[in-house]
Amino acid sequence: MQQPKLVNLNKQLSKMEKNLARIQAFQDKGCAVDSSLSEAYLDLRDVGAYLESAQAEKKTEIDQELAETTQRYKNLLVKFESIADEVKLHDEGMVMASSSTLPDFFYRITSHYQAVWKKIEITTTVLGIGMIGFTLISLTYFLVLGKIPFIKFYDGGMSGINGLVFGVGVILGLCVHESAHGVVLANNGIKIKRVGAMAGSIVGGFVEADETTFFQAEPRVHLRFNASGIGTNALLAVTLVVIGLLTSSQLLLFLALGNLFFGFINSFPISPLDGGWVYEDIIKLYLTSPKLKALFLSAPFFIFIIWIILFIRLALL
Repeated sequence: MQQPKLVNLNKQLSKMEKNLARIQAFQDKGCAVDSSLSEAYLDLRDVGAYLESAQAEKKTEIDQELAETTQRYKNLLVKFESIADEVKLHDEGMVMASSSTLPDFFYRITSHYQAVWKKIEITTTVLGIGMIGFTLISLTYFLVLGKIPFIKFYDGGMSGINGLVFGVGVILGLCVHESAHGVVLANNGIKIKRVGAMAGSIVGGFVEADETTFFQAEPRVHLRFNASGIGTNALLAVTLVVIGLLTSSQLLLFLALGNLFFGFINSFPISPLDGGWVYEDIIKLYLTSPKLKALFLSAPFFIFIIWIILFIRLALL
């Protein structure tokens, strides 16, 4: 293999590395990546065939570089197989999905009063960012003091009916969470491929966005998409708590608690949870210095380490 060809091949591999990283990010966000994976497979196949033919050439001066290039190709192949396995796991089990009725429903409701829907997007985005702060503060508070903040449990404990309502609240939280994602996509002209729920290796709901139209949307749309789900959970929790307190309804309070629990779990600033994507979106939108970006993007890791230390301390008390 001639040196210029080897240089071009490494450039192609660099481009493929970025492409696979992009596909992985879209896969984690719930976007459909089947077509992109097919294209990546064809590119990898061509590079692999080219490298195989190069092995027959005896160019001692570039043997080391060829070996390094081959190793880069193998690493990319492992990465591709990992993403493909994730897609396969997502599709395994019992899947109930709609590719027309539910997506059309979101397009239909957002086609009217678009200004109102835009305000709802902004409101749930602000609440979603606040939800991440609530999660950080409340969990740290619990790990330091051993108490759950902001929540006063019913003195009689959690009865069977309250536990059932809590479970219904979790399901309600899932529904409004995914619906919020669908509304943002439809309201910003992004194609929705499928909406549904699954039970298997992964349990939960999903809204699959078309990768191409999602990628073309503004970064702030990505932020609103990621934050709207947990923001809607927060909005619903506040609404149910207020009504529950005004009517002295324990059932509404436990319904709010179940919904809040779902939003709480998804608010951790760690990818691929929504909180992680929101945190990364904010950093990339509002920080320009690469060093500051790297510092703040690594912050959740150190927070996680602190939580582990606090948890061990709490367990030993």
